[in-house]
Amino acid sequence: MAPRPEKDTVEPEAKSANGEKTQSKSNVKGGKNKGKVKTDIQHKERIQRLDQLYSKKKRQTYFVPTPKSNVEHEKQGHASHVVLKVRRIICDKGYPSGTEIDIKSELLKDALAEIFDGIEGLQLNESPHVISPELLFHAQQGLAGRVKVEEAKPTPNKILVDELGVALQYIAEDYASTQASLKPLLEHEEITFDLLNLLREPQILKLQKGEFGQLPIGARYFALTLQYLHHDGEKLGWAPQTIQISQFDGAKKVHNLLVVPFDHLPEKETVRAELMQRGKRYLELLNAPRGTYQEYVGAAIAENQDVIVNDQYKKVIFHVSGRIMLDSKIFLQQNEYTDLLKPGVENEVEASNLSEKNLMYCNYCIGGFGFRQKKWCLFTISHLEPLVMDTRKRNLIHSLVKSHRNSAETFDDVVSGKGKGLVGLLSGNPGVGKTLTAEVIAEVTKRPLYMLSAGELGTQVYDVEKKLDMVLEVTKQWGCVLLIDEADVFLQERDGLDLERNSMVSVFLRRLEYFQGVLIMTTNRNRTIDQAFNSRIHFKLHYADLSPDSRSTIWKNCIANIPAELPKVELKDDEWKQLASLKLNGRQIKNVFACAVSIAMEEKTPLTLEGIQVILDMVVDEEDLEGGVVV
Repeated sequence: MAPRPEKDTVEPEAKSANGEKTQSKSNVKGGKNKGKVKTDIQHKERIQRLDQLYSKKKRQTYFVPTPKSNVEHEKQGHASHVVLKVRRIICDKGYPSGTEIDIKSELLKDALAEIFDGIEGLQLNESPHVISPELLFHAQQGLAGRVKVEEAKPTPNKILVDELGVALQYIAEDYASTQASLKPLLEHEEITFDLLNLLREPQILKLQKGEFGQLPIGARYFALTLQYLHHDGEKLGWAPQTIQISQFDGAKKVHNLLVVPFDHLPEKETVRAELMQRGKRYLELLNAPRGTYQEYVGAAIAENQDVIVNDQYKKVIFHVSGRIMLDSKIFLQQNEYTDLLKPGVENEVEASNLSEKNLMYCNYCIGGFGFRQKKWCLFTISHLEPLVMDTRKRNLIHSLVKSHRNSAETFDDVVSGKGKGLVGLLSGNPGVGKTLTAEVIAEVTKRPLYMLSAGELGTQVYDVEKKLDMVLEVTKQWGCVLLIDEADVFLQERDGLDLERNSMVSVFLRRLEYFQGVLIMTTNRNRTIDQAFNSRIHFKLHYADLSPDSRSTIWKNCIANIPAELPKVELKDDEWKQLASLKLNGRQIKNVFACAVSIAMEEKTPLTLEGIQVILDMVVDEEDLEGGVVV
């Protein structure tokens, strides 16, 4: 190429990488800014602008000079001095689809790597090193700062200063009018749709790319591809997520965007601290060797595998209140085709190698299992609550389990000594404490309680076997106490007529033989149990109907634990005896008392014996009672 003539001329207008018009001025002799203009010209000569095309015929990529760019003035034989190679990527339809910049300077590459500290848009491991024009735009302040630092040194690196100046010259030329439009908008915390790609802060967001797009119906959008730390059931690492912002007219407040840049948050330091604390908790939950048993109150996400939306199972949001087990690994093992743990991790990392600032990028939810709902879900970390022992419940059933404390201790010896599980059978009429005994064993031993009824296992042999295998596996993995309530269908003696039920009993017997967890079954039909269970059940406890003393204890425990906002109930000895004389089971007493408390709180009146009597008259069948309460 011919050298640039040194005369007063104005070159034709050229399009910049972001579509702006740029204008190059010659070195005007004798001008006031002669030195500066000459430096700018030297910088221009070190910015090479090319169009990248693809030949279908030759099946190869080739380059041509970008029309009306300063590439025509680049001096021949100085390709090695090019600092930035700006490539407009031309699609097969003949129009630009994007722009990439090759960084030819190692010094500039190192400076950008330090500024962005590992941002994905800066592809340092590729050759050549590539950066997007938008990322280079965001580096302007950092580059200018490094020029000042270097020039202040006793012996500055002139090559570094010069090559940083080339990058700053590119930004000044290609983004001059953009900056003029952007500045007044940001002063009012506003942005227009066309400038969204310049609003993001790559130093804060784990942003891979942001690009404009258009739907088939013509609507435009801006797509942000972000990264976050996620465990997909197999490994921890960076996973991508794309969020689309639909086109909008005029200027919009930044805080009203679907995605708000971190630096535009009003309480960003508070948010940062909360995110880092949440990330720390996320990693702690993942590192638990056998899952983490938690209390949870809040929304959870499950999936309906009978409905597919956008090539994925439909997600369902519902409220969960109760105990859960958090374990992404077991989640994936039991749900091989789940979409809840997607997307998969692309870049695996070790939790121990994560820097503290990366904690804020951890996922907000984690996979687990809701024991009450019997569902695998995603649970939000902010709704987890510390798990504490329920002293009210323990006091309520203390009279029922006191006589079996020695049995529980024997059970502990068996588990630790022989490494085998415990299978127990609790029998008795409804409401005498069978289910609550299993719950208190789980509480005292600080184990999760997995409770299900026999009906939840299904009525067909195949369904029972499949569901039972899953339940036994996860309870073993998590060290749960497994309670199968109303297990009569599996325990009932086999006969020669009902082959389907006989098969279910046989399946259940086989699983019991190899089960190494803690299993407690309840039944109302102790006398019809199949003889084959005798050798597989370690202990049997029969619960007789509650005695007056036991009923009195339960009533007293209920009243002792009324809410603080209600006045304390004072009953005379004969009134306690009157309540205890009613032949109610423990569940009935608890339900009657709960109703009486609810009405007293709603009406803002003290809880009295009269109030309890009203509930007794409403919900208890008189034919089932002997004795009564006279008020």
